[in-house]
Amino acid sequence: MHKKIKLLLFSLLLILTVAGCAPKQPATTNKEEAGAVPVQVETVKKGVLDAQAGIAGKFEPKETAAIAPKVNGKIKTINVKLGQKVNKGDVLFTLDPEDLQNTVKQSEAALKVAQANLKQAEVSSSQGLDQAKSGLVQSDSGITQAQQAYDDAKLNLERTKQLYDAGAVASVELEQKEIAFKNAEIALNNAKISQENAQKSVHYAEQKSAIQVASASVEQAKVNLENARYQLANATVKAPISGIISSVNGASGQMAGPSQGVVTIVNINPIVVKGSLSESDVTSIKVGAVVKVEVPAVDKTIDAKVTALSPVMDQQLKAYPFEIEIPNANEQWKSDMVVNVVFQGIDGQLKESLILSREAIFEEEGKTYVYKIENDKATKVEVQTGEETSEQIVILDGINENDVVVVKGQSLLKDGAKVTIQKQQ
Repeated sequence: MHKKIKLLLFSLLLILTVAGCAPKQPATTNKEEAGAVPVQVETVKKGVLDAQAGIAGKFEPKETAAIAPKVNGKIKTINVKLGQKVNKGDVLFTLDPEDLQNTVKQSEAALKVAQANLKQAEVSSSQGLDQAKSGLVQSDSGITQAQQAYDDAKLNLERTKQLYDAGAVASVELEQKEIAFKNAEIALNNAKISQENAQKSVHYAEQKSAIQVASASVEQAKVNLENARYQLANATVKAPISGIISSVNGASGQMAGPSQGVVTIVNINPIVVKGSLSESDVTSIKVGAVVKVEVPAVDKTIDAKVTALSPVMDQQLKAYPFEIEIPNANEQWKSDMVVNVVFQGIDGQLKESLILSREAIFEEEGKTYVYKIENDKATKVEVQTGEETSEQIVILDGINENDVVVVKGQSLLKDGAKVTIQKQQ
């Protein structure tokens, strides 16, 4: 009996041991899902834009001026701060003038040297001309004398030849006359050469080339001085427009130059709404048309008028740009606020198109994209867009009806990333 009980207990213990070693059931969390990006999506549908939703635009400054110094230098002082109001002509910042002042002094000294050289060249040129003219007079006198001596020697030689032929003189005397004639001929040729050289000297002196060179040096020195003074004057940088300081990108001691903006000024009174009209809508709108500008951020509506409308289509947008100026003396409207512009002349009779939420759209390097979901993966797709409101946009090409696209979570995605779709709250 005891043996049977022991055998029964052993069998029960063995069953419990085997059961404890059995593999556990898999966890409910899938490893693949753990690496997926949570996103919210929307299905592309056909429809028409709600005319009452308005045409999307945004507030922009009437004027924007990015101010950089016209010369290179080290910033000495910055006289303004972010958000400060300034008037045209107010000093914004200054450059250290020490190096520029030294350049002015050097240029002034160089001009004095050039002027002194010019004066000396004028004196030397005058003296040289007088000497050249005196030399010409002497050469003229010398050639007259040489010509007379040549004529006399020639005549004496001819007479001596006649006497020699008649036997009246010896051959020695004839040879002497021939030598005298040759010498007179050489002297005449030398006198002519001297006269030509004297004439050239006079001509060169009259050209005043040294004066011309010195005069050119003076003019160049004047230009250099003017440029140095211009650079010194531009060490003080003033506001070209009235407005508000929207950015300050510099500090005392930093280097600055023409290619580097230090201060930016915006004029937001009036503030400008910029948007675009489709080909079908633009024919219904004219400058002066009454509009309502809705500002969703503050839930306000402004009555305004169209102040500018381009007669030429923007080829990139395939639409006609328009502008609306709105008084903004109290500066309640800020740049880049999104607005809806409702035109009374647009009746909303638009053709049916693919409609998508604007939040699905993002841009990279000037191109427009969405993330399309296929088999729980996000694929980046380039799309062409058309008309838009502040909430919706028409898709012209790139995706199709019933495609599923991401509307939230794009910043966490990359092409081909796995996703998990969450319900929109």
